[in-house]
Amino acid sequence: MKFTVQSTALFLLFFICLSGCSDNAEQSKKPAGYLVQGRILEVKQDEILIANVIPRDTALDYTTKEILGSSDVQPIYVKIPDNQTYKKGQLVKAWLKKDKSVQYSVPAKGEAVEVHILKQP
Repeated sequence: MKFTVQSTALFLLFFICLSGCSDNAEQSKKPAGYLVQGRILEVKQDEILIANVIPRDTALDYTTKEILGSSDVQPIYVKIPDNQTYKKGQLVKAWLKKDKSVQYSVPAKGEAVEVHILKQP
């Protein structure tokens, strides 16, 4: 009886340690840094302009200047790290470099480590 209780306790301790280690391994796969998510308003050669609260129709139909006049919009120019093709209106998620600070201008500027396209326009 005593052996069974000790074995069960040892098994539970091992399981807890194992699940804790797997959680850390999963977190290390995610890019570190500040996360930006929104719609692309403008595409330049090596950067994209992302705004956080823009509906798809607004991103496609209005000019950048018209949208930036709104006080609710928090746009940021993100320097892109890859040669992927981006289009106006796409919903994206971008992780900014942790060691580089965001330039707080209007609009703000940052450099991405990774960019994922979440939805096509």
